[in-house]
Amino acid sequence: MASFIIFWETEADMFFLSATSEISSEIESIDKTVDQLSKYTEMIVGKLVNLGFDILTAIIIFIVGKFVIRMIRKLVKNIFTRSGTDIGVSRFIDSLIKVVGYVIVLIIICGQIGIETTSLITLLGTAGLSIGLALQGCLSNFAGGILILISKPFKVGDYIILKGAGENVEGTVEKIDIIHTTLSTIDNKIVQCPNGTVSNCILVNVTNQDFRRVDVAVGIHYEDDLGKAKAIAETIVDQCEYRLKDQESQVVVKQLGESSVILELRMWTLSEDYWRGMFYLNENIKKAFEENGIRIPYNQLDVHIHQPQE
Repeated sequence: MASFIIFWETEADMFFLSATSEISSEIESIDKTVDQLSKYTEMIVGKLVNLGFDILTAIIIFIVGKFVIRMIRKLVKNIFTRSGTDIGVSRFIDSLIKVVGYVIVLIIICGQIGIETTSLITLLGTAGLSIGLALQGCLSNFAGGILILISKPFKVGDYIILKGAGENVEGTVEKIDIIHTTLSTIDNKIVQCPNGTVSNCILVNVTNQDFRRVDVAVGIHYEDDLGKAKAIAETIVDQCEYRLKDQESQVVVKQLGESSVILELRMWTLSEDYWRGMFYLNENIKKAFEENGIRIPYNQLDVHIHQPQE
């Protein structure tokens, strides 16, 4: 009985020692796992904190950069305003400052958050070359915009006619951008003309001068009194309220046409009164000729029917 008790105690001690060893091993394993999790957590938290600081710094840089760009644009605008620089040049430079400024801010932000700026600049250069090759038309328009601003064939507010762009385009210049020139037509349509096309077209600046000459052609019958017709036309020109009194007006025989004698009424008006002056002459010369028996020929078709003789 005593030997059985001793055996039992021995087995119990061995079991207890084995269980204790396994528990110690498990505890050590759990400690290692906890240590690893703790390290990973600290690393993730550190990276998140650094990322948060980077994002906060990037936001601050963007806000400050935006403020600086706005101040520079305002300063340059004030300088152009005081110097009387053309508004088209002012807007073009303003757009250029805005684009370049934000590109610089982007590069600074990338450098702050750990992106290699050298690689970024190289990447931007390569991308710019690729985009430039793909968008040659845009580069042509950009060069055209620079040429327009340097040569100044027109300015904002001028009325221009573009010839050679397929269909003639005309209107008042509303805006000169880096890529496009915006026109407003007489019937209030907005037309965006690529600067490359504008710089390569035959361009007529209608309002570049303070005054213009209005030419109105009208035909009279060969059998009518030429002297009387010229006197009536001269009276109409003299009575026009839009005529510049200090400029010479004329009524001339412009052409001997196939079916009429072509008279041309010529008078000078202010550029803004050009259309009003033309409409006045067209309307009143017709009324005056009708009242005085001067015939204005128009094309007629005479049809002769010949019946066969029986």
